[in-house]
Parts: sequence; structure tokens; C-alpha cells
Amino acid sequence: MVNWQEDTPGPDWDKTQTERAAHFLQSSAWAAFLAARNKRVFFAQDAGWSWLATFEVKKLGKYLYCPYGPTVSSADDLSKALASIKSCAKKLKADFIRIEPQGPITEKDLRALHLQRAHRDIQPRFTLLKDLSRSDEDLLIEMSSTNRRLYRRASELGFTFKSSQNPEDIEPFLDMLQETAKRHNVVFHAREYFKTMASTLMPLGAAKIFYAIHDQQPAAACLTFENSNARYYAHAASADAARKLQPGVPLMGHVIFDAKAEHKQLFDYYGIAPPDQPDHKLAGVTQFKKSFGGEVKETLGTWELPVRIVRYHSYRLVRKIRH
Repeated sequence: MVNWQEDTPGPDWDKTQTERAAHFLQSSAWAAFLAARNKRVFFAQDAGWSWLATFEVKKLGKYLYCPYGPTVSSADDLSKALASIKSCAKKLKADFIRIEPQGPITEKDLRALHLQRAHRDIQPRFTLLKDLSRSDEDLLIEMSSTNRRLYRRASELGFTFKSSQNPEDIEPFLDMLQETAKRHNVVFHAREYFKTMASTLMPLGAAKIFYAIHDQQPAAACLTFENSNARYYAHAASADAARKLQPGVPLMGHVIFDAKAEHKQLFDYYGIAPPDQPDHKLAGVTQFKKSFGGEVKETLGTWELPVRIVRYHSYRLVRKIRH
């Protein structure tokens, strides 16, 4: 069995992850961010599989969590990856493993390995992907007519755009995020969470902040995750004073075409509501994202595998009672 390690992976890790089309949450940059938040990070890889996970200690139990991973090439590789993760979990005396596997596998493959669905999906099960390898006209025609008009008239409407990988430039975004949270009555991560994200990921070239500027003031912003192949639309906010201008529309258009200009192959909108849940908490932002075009991708969701069986079933029972 391939030995797992506790650390943040080196540069060679990302090369193989790109080849496997692994998610950004399985990258060395994300591992560095997790470590900066005092998370214990573990990883391993072999010819047909790889995984990166954190050791989580909660009131109800201890577990290894592998966000959008492991990344596997087949059902047989999934079995090998699980054996590696389970070996690590046993060493840590974890109660169970929580995974979100990616690759050419099915729910039947998961159940054959005695995995069971978690009480809820941790990362979004559905996302929207835009193929950037096509012509500009093809990318534009997918957008709604309103979006095309606002994007094409951005300069005429007084918008300019700015991007940065300087962590200090995240401050206006954080102010707008606070305004957005109050406007929609939602709770985002704490300010320090995003500051740590910027100070860790931006120097690595793994995150970028984009602003739509109007009347010399930031009107909208989005924070993206970056790798050599894809751009992820991770977090967004807008200023209360600019709401009527719909600044998020020209900004999204700019971010998409900027990714194409940087030779990215894929734009990942990073999470949408399930198609059959119109009242889902992501329904509003899903409608906005879909208005720019793309194909819906469904992943297998979040699954769990017991390691310490009695403790795991006690955990499941408590979760069931609470819900």
C-alpha cells in the first residue's frame, strides 16, 4: 500500500492533479490554506488515484474529510484509495471517513464498498461548467440577451475592471461581503477567514480578486480560485449603493473572458441548487449563474465509511435524532 503523509504536498502534486482533472480543493494551494487555519492535512497518491484530507475533531466524532476527493480513474482505483484513507484514519483513531469521490464511478460502486450517504452533502453536489475552448461568440450566445447587452455596454455604462493578487486588495471585497450578508440575511465566513485565504492563496497564484469599478468606487467583486486549467467562481459580493446598476453582470462576463484570455479551459461556477429544489438556499444565485450559460454537472455527493463501527453508528443515530 502507498504510504500516506501528513504535510502539504509539494509542486509535483499539482501536476498530477491537473492531469486527473482533480478539483481545486484537492490542490497543494488549498492544503496550504488549510494548514494556515491549523488543520491537519494528509495526502497520498498512486498511478490511478489521489486524495487529500483533513482530520476533523468534532463533538460528535472524529473523521477524515476528503473534499471533492478522492480523484480516481476507476472503481478499482476507488477501492485502493479508500484502503489508503482508511489506513490513515485507523492510525488517527478516527470514527469514520467522509469523502466526495470524483471520477468514472457510480453510486453502485460506492455501495459495493460499504459506503453510505452522509446526512447531507458538504460541498455542493451540482455545479455549472463553461467550456472556454470555444469561440468568443459561442461563449456570448449562451448568455441571456440582457447579460450580453450589459457586458458589451460595460464601458459605455461607466464600468472598468480591476484584478489583483495582492492580499491587501481584498479589503473592499470584505466590506461588500458584509453589506451583502445584511441585505440577504445570510451568514458568511468571518473576515479573518477570507484574509487568511488571500494571504495564503494569492502569493501562490491560486486566487485572484476581481472588481467592477463605477464612479471610481468598487461596485461588485468576486474572489476566484485558480489553477493552470480552470477558474472557479468562489465568492462574490456587491455594494448596496450600486445595486440598480447590476454590476455583477458585467463583472461576471469580464471574469469569464479573462479566464479564456489566460488560456484556461474551464470556468467552474462552483455550486448550484439541485434542479428539483426550487426553494434551495442556492436557488437565487443559481438563476444568476445559469444566465451566463454552461452545462450542469452532478457529482456523487458526500459519502461516509465507518472505521470504528460502534462509535460511527452512535454518531449516525444522534444526527438522525437532531434532524
